[in-house]
Amino acid sequence: MYAQVSDILAADLESGARSEEGPQLPSESALAKEFKVSRVTVRQALKRLEARGLIYSEQGRGYFKTATRLGGVSGFHSFTQEVRKTGDTPGTIVLERQIVASLPQDMQNHLIIQHPANVSLVYLKRVRTINEVPIAIEDVYLPVDMYSGIEGLSVGEGSLYSQIEERWGVVPAWTDALFEPVAATEEEARVLKVPVGSPLLVVWRVTLTESDDVAEYVKSTYRGSDFKLHVSRYRLAD
Repeated sequence: MYAQVSDILAADLESGARSEEGPQLPSESALAKEFKVSRVTVRQALKRLEARGLIYSEQGRGYFKTATRLGGVSGFHSFTQEVRKTGDTPGTIVLERQIVASLPQDMQNHLIIQHPANVSLVYLKRVRTINEVPIAIEDVYLPVDMYSGIEGLSVGEGSLYSQIEERWGVVPAWTDALFEPVAATEEEARVLKVPVGSPLLVVWRVTLTESDDVAEYVKSTYRGSDFKLHVSRYRLAD
């Protein structure tokens, strides 16, 4: 019986039939009433879905739908546009914003292209969400000399790529990236709502324009369970 309940719920989640309910699933008692089974049966069904990666649990809060997996996506297009294509809701939470004098040492160690010394950058630390579930932490560095007046740019809504193209005519075209599996630190676990030590995927990248000018430097730290990414020198503007 629990397998039948699990299969029905899985089909509903994958088809989007329960999208109007938001990211949180109904309570065990509500599901037991809906399927006319015991709470023990519902709990077994939910555990089966959790093992399949379709949902996750938070102690004291219940079960939540796992954010949409963007299978077959490079990970370098506009996050906002890619998420909207699936019918899901993208979100951005800005944690920090300031002008810095140089790239941090860890980015300099990982990136293929180094930023010139003594050239200021705008630093943005953002959390990217899908349906209010945190999916990635982004550390973005934008060259100030390329984006005059960027200090006043609104970065909490919409696509950053769309804004910089509209305002400055800068079109990201290529990216060089380095992938690195890591374990979640306490801070990363808190922000991404995963256990400490959970697998994460860090993508260090340099984004370039068609003329090979550096448009941004980015460190993206993804929840390991929610994205499939492939590496290539990928055209962004198409």
